[in-house]
Amino acid sequence: MLSDLNTRRTAVGLPSLALDPQLCQVAREHALDMAERGYFDHVTPEGESPFDRLDRAHIRFSWVGENIALDGSPTMADHDWWNSLEHRSNMLQPHFARVGIAAVPAPDGELFVEDFSD
Repeated sequence: MLSDLNTRRTAVGLPSLALDPQLCQVAREHALDMAERGYFDHVTPEGESPFDRLDRAHIRFSWVGENIALDGSPTMADHDWWNSLEHRSNMLQPHFARVGIAAVPAPDGELFVEDFSD
């Protein structure tokens, strides 16, 4: 997913994103929470947003974006994101410099989360 993301960014003149271990952990925790509690949303049932999750992890940011998908494979999730205007906009956002990517098993496939930051 990271390779495809960066290939497509550089093809349109944007810099590659660095894979950030802290963002990967935040993405993984959100994916696990969705899988364990059976919801699919950027906001938790308690109202915690991607901004809140990065704050809680003590990650500094000015820009934040998040993509989530429930699919059968990374290839399918990647395909769906690139074919969605909103998701593609996150992936091609020029303000982003870092990304965290996670995938966890879910009852109906795999949950994928990409968290973006500057």
